[in-house]
Amino acid sequence: MRRPRLRLVLGISLPLLVIVLLLAAWAIDTSSASGKVPRNTVLAGRDISTFGEDDLAATVADVAEEYATTDVQVRTDAKTYKVPASELGLMLDEDATVQAALDLDTSPVAWGSSFLDERIVPLTFVVDQDELEAGLAELGGNAKPTEPSIVATGDGFSVVSGSDGTTIATDGVADQLRKRAEQGELPLIVNATVEAQAPKVPDESAQALADQLSKGTANGLKVTTGGGTITVPAPTARAWLASQVDGDQLVATLDAEKAKADLTASLPEASEPKNAKVVLEGGAPKILPSSDGSTCCAADTPARLLAAIQGGSGAVEIALEVKKPEFTTEAAQKLGIKEPVGTTTEWKGVQQVKSFTTYHPCCAARVTNIQRIADIVNGTVIKPGEKFDMNGIVGQRTTDKGFVSAGAIANGEHVDEVGGGVSQFATTMFNAAFFAGLPINTYQAHSEHFDRYPFGREATMGWENPNLVWTNNTPYGILVETSHTDTSVTVRFWSTQYAYGQQTGQTTGKSGSCTTVQTTRTITYPDGKTGQDTFQARYRPSGQTTC
Repeated sequence: MRRPRLRLVLGISLPLLVIVLLLAAWAIDTSSASGKVPRNTVLAGRDISTFGEDDLAATVADVAEEYATTDVQVRTDAKTYKVPASELGLMLDEDATVQAALDLDTSPVAWGSSFLDERIVPLTFVVDQDELEAGLAELGGNAKPTEPSIVATGDGFSVVSGSDGTTIATDGVADQLRKRAEQGELPLIVNATVEAQAPKVPDESAQALADQLSKGTANGLKVTTGGGTITVPAPTARAWLASQVDGDQLVATLDAEKAKADLTASLPEASEPKNAKVVLEGGAPKILPSSDGSTCCAADTPARLLAAIQGGSGAVEIALEVKKPEFTTEAAQKLGIKEPVGTTTEWKGVQQVKSFTTYHPCCAARVTNIQRIADIVNGTVIKPGEKFDMNGIVGQRTTDKGFVSAGAIANGEHVDEVGGGVSQFATTMFNAAFFAGLPINTYQAHSEHFDRYPFGREATMGWENPNLVWTNNTPYGILVETSHTDTSVTVRFWSTQYAYGQQTGQTTGKSGSCTTVQTTRTITYPDGKTGQDTFQARYRPSGQTTC
């Protein structure tokens, strides 16, 4: 009699056991998936089951990039346009999408149904309205309206009328984009309408501006500066004017460069700035002061002109712009050019006191060239750190510059050439720089020695080489003074006494039949310290072209 009761117990317990087991499996499964995406879950066709938050975020970012590059078809009555979704402001809300995946229902019922069906994570999109408007505006179906403008005529100004444009309306496009993307529709298709777009400025406003400018220029424009008054003719003033749209208004504009050019040509008091000069006057340096120049016009001139025209006064006062010289009186004073510099030495039995003189017979053609190059160089000012470059200052010797044909040496041969003899001036300057303690960067001695030049201490010239270059390495400016007589040429440097040089040694040697010369210079600096450098020469025997 006990078997029926046992069967009853077993019949009740078995389903209950199944339920208990399922609940236990659910509990274990959901517990192990805590903080992860539930099982059997799909995002935009991608299996993201049991993804942790980092992997999920990376997948969502990948989907966002995919949608950003997806083309959207914008359909109008006239045409269909294709444009990347990102250019219309469509963006996947990545944070919201990640959270939606993590917040999926994990109840026992939902868990159980997941064994039968995939769970789809909803995508959340947003649309940036500004980017949408800009993107639609860039499509080829848009034609910007033409704003009215004004043009000068013989009697004043007339109006060029504006015209309507077209634009793709944004109404409803954002909602269509967002819904179709969230529903997973591909391709993304939205419908839009094309609307007429009127100019911002009505023709009536343009006409009012034209009338105002016509009246303001009817009698030309009287322009007054510190130097007097001129009248700018009406056609000239009108040629300066045009118009542009500012917000929803048409405003007058003025061509500042054209106005400046016209006024500059008409104003007599414009002048160029004058640089200071350091000159020798009465046997001493003198500074000729700098002066400012003036030119049209001050920076506020265009605004003043426009205001006068629009105000209807027909007259305006403007200021000239001050132009500063490149080399001012103050800069010249700082150069410290006040006295002859160098040292005293002897040449040809004559004391060379802070200058150097070489001698030559009178009246030969070469003397014309010596005196001409001396006159060109005379008065040159070399600022601290600058180089004196003889060929750079004088240029090629030509008859147009006053040079004549005279004896010279070319390739070891005695020839006649324009400028022959200028090497005597180069040698004179070489020695002035030598005894002033200045670095001599570029020089070349003659290929044979002439007794009118110091042995081993001289320089020749040619075009473009040889050349003579020395550097002003002092804190002061150097003024080059040259002078000449029928039988001599002199170079003197004016500055503030700094260093000086002395010849403290000379050795000779042989190179084939040529004589080599090495001359040692000792330079004494203001602090008493000294330094040495050497100079080379190589002389071939007279009558020979090689050694």
